[in-house]
Parts: sequence; structure tokens; C-alpha cells
Amino acid sequence: MDFNEYQQKCLNTWYGEQKLVRAFFGVAGEAGELSEKIKKHLRGDYGLEELKNRSEKEIGDTLYYLAVTAHELGLDLGKIAENNIAKLAKRYEEGKIKGDGDNR
Repeated sequence: MDFNEYQQKCLNTWYGEQKLVRAFFGVAGEAGELSEKIKKHLRGDYGLEELKNRSEKEIGDTLYYLAVTAHELGLDLGKIAENNIAKLAKRYEEGKIKGDGDNR
């Protein structure tokens, strides 16, 4: 499945009021849940395999909220992915993959 198809399928379950706000906080909440799992792995609560098992659903939920956030902003998830890879490849080729800021 490509990103555009995924984004369209996400919209089948996307409903309610204040969609952009809910989408934004959905991304933040799910990323926070993933961070908690990584934190617990780092402190020794469980190993890498268990981290993988516990993280898959959180990554999926984060992707869902990213897809609907992009939709609410009128953005195409597939195009976002393409542009991001092109940006990162350019930075890598120019030796600017490290550092900070969007305009490296």
C-alpha cells in the first residue's frame, strides 16, 4: 500500500469536530506513548524484541494521525514522503545531514 492509499483509507474512520486540533494532538499523544516505550526499554524494563512488539501499534497510530493531519491541512501524504526523501538525499550528498534547521 502506498502513502496516498493509506491516507485515503484513514479518512474512512476520521470523524467529529475540531479535526485539525484533534489530529495534531493525536500525533503528539501517540509519539509520547512511543517515547514511553523507548524510555522503558532504555531503563531495562524489557529487551529489544519486546520493544519492537510494543512499538508497532504506536508507530501505526502515529502514522494514522500524521495522515489525517496532512489531510486536514490539504496536503498529500505521498508527496510529503517524496519531498522529504529528496530533501534528506540532497543533505546527505552535500554532507549536511548533521546539524539543525530546515535550510541546511
